[in-house]
Amino acid sequence: MAPTTLRPTPADFSFLAELIPQLVWTTDPNGYHTYFNQRWIDYTGYTLADSVGDDMWNNLLHPDDRQRARQRWGHSLETGEFYEIEYRFKSKEGEYRWFLGQALPVRDEAGSSISKWFGTCTDIHDQKMQELALRKREQDFITLANAIPQLAWMADEKGNLFWYNQRWFDFTGTTLEQMQSGNAHTIHPDYRAEVNESFRQAVEENRLYEGTFPLRRHDGEYRWFLSRALPVHDEAGNIMRWCGTNTDITGQKELQEQLERAYSDLEAKVMFRTLDLEREVQELRQKLGAES
Repeated sequence: MAPTTLRPTPADFSFLAELIPQLVWTTDPNGYHTYFNQRWIDYTGYTLADSVGDDMWNNLLHPDDRQRARQRWGHSLETGEFYEIEYRFKSKEGEYRWFLGQALPVRDEAGSSISKWFGTCTDIHDQKMQELALRKREQDFITLANAIPQLAWMADEKGNLFWYNQRWFDFTGTTLEQMQSGNAHTIHPDYRAEVNESFRQAVEENRLYEGTFPLRRHDGEYRWFLSRALPVHDEAGNIMRWCGTNTDITGQKELQEQLERAYSDLEAKVMFRTLDLEREVQELRQKLGAES
């Protein structure tokens, strides 16, 4: 004899709805709320009589989330698609917390029409706050990285470059896609192999990288840069990424070359003057010898 298939009873549903940690709700096919569990009542302070309806729940949302939630819910009601959204719900104390709202349609046995919607609201406030804080730190970092006068970049633990600040793109005239493809050769050809090998060795030896070489500007002109990169480690001491900057030192480089040329010119002048003096001394000695 085939085993009897037990169908859940309304009592089973009520027990499960009160057991799980989410706020649980159901609606009719048109989105009219017909049920909320006790957790909903405990959180919102709304009684069941206050809660039922087709748009009551939207009044509890943060004003900035209401229109977006209404549009998303309306789309699911119209299409029967899975409903999912993040929004802020107001508690009975008046504070807003982030929730993940989800709902699935329950169809009739033929699967042709929706008989009700079963939904939950899951508290994700702590995770959302961490996510928003991380996103703000990332935005602050990008703002700072784009504000500094250097060309900034990052590489993964193996030394593969994956990020550049806006000044890099403004200076080189390249795009991220071009840099990632390896077709954007910004380092002067005479220095390219040496620079790549030097950085590779620094990555292998987990030490500071430093190099001086010309980079091509978007107009084709090469300018001299001092490049430095440091490894960033995790708590275990493993390299997470490399952070580097390229500082334009063309002015200093040209001044250094001018000083070197001036020093060379001075050395030459001193040498020639010394030879002249030696010649004059020799002529004077010869003259004095002839007179004696």
